[in-house]
Amino acid sequence: MNNQTVIGVFDTISQANSAKRALENQGFKSDSVDVSKYGSHGERHNDDDNAIGRFFENMFGNDDKDYEHRRKVGTEVASRGTVVTVHTDGMEQARQAATILDNYGSIDMKDRYEKYQSDSFDADTNRTQLNERFDGDIDQDDTLEVIKENVAIGKREVQTGGITVRSHIIERPVEETLRLRTEHVSVTRNPVDRPATGADMRDRTISVKETAEEAVVSKEARVVEEINVRKDVDSRQETVRETARETEIDIEKGTDQRSRTSGERNDRR
Repeated sequence: MNNQTVIGVFDTISQANSAKRALENQGFKSDSVDVSKYGSHGERHNDDDNAIGRFFENMFGNDDKDYEHRRKVGTEVASRGTVVTVHTDGMEQARQAATILDNYGSIDMKDRYEKYQSDSFDADTNRTQLNERFDGDIDQDDTLEVIKENVAIGKREVQTGGITVRSHIIERPVEETLRLRTEHVSVTRNPVDRPATGADMRDRTISVKETAEEAVVSKEARVVEEINVRKDVDSRQETVRETARETEIDIEKGTDQRSRTSGERNDRR
């Protein structure tokens, strides 16, 4: 995704807030549009030029051949107005955002910078022209949304791996060659011619048994190994760092009196 950032500088916070509402009405997410007020009608009300300079430094990058001049122009003009920053998802959305910012009076930064340098900018004339263009009091009362982020840090359990152990029975052939013995009894009759004796004249029984060897298979199952599955638990300390944003409000009274609420300005660079 080709993310693009579009910025517009306005003379008044009222214009900037109107531009933000228009962007939201066109589908831009509220958290993708930042509004930061530094001054109005060419007058600085905030001495935080370093923050503005860092913002444009991050925006342009120091590899830009015109980096120093563009940063100087951006810092000078932005420090005297209100900056609207729009974070978009691509060129098409960036062009749409730029058109909306222009429609609500985004300043031509090059032209305004030259007027600031030559002291030819007149705040009252500028205010009159803006009132005529937008048909009303451009400095009219407006509503600022005060935003404060709450950060909740906790922990959750995630699976990082595991071991599965299964047992199942397999069969393997076992072969052994045996020599088996078998007995056979045979009767042989031989012709004889001799005188009979008393011992020959009696009953006799001769009994001879035949035996044979046969293969015998016996099996015995024995436990030869034990597989133990266990978990070892380690604990560690981890420091989680995050930033929480909240809106800072500058309240101006007359020309010299000003009060400020505590906290950080929302999305200040």
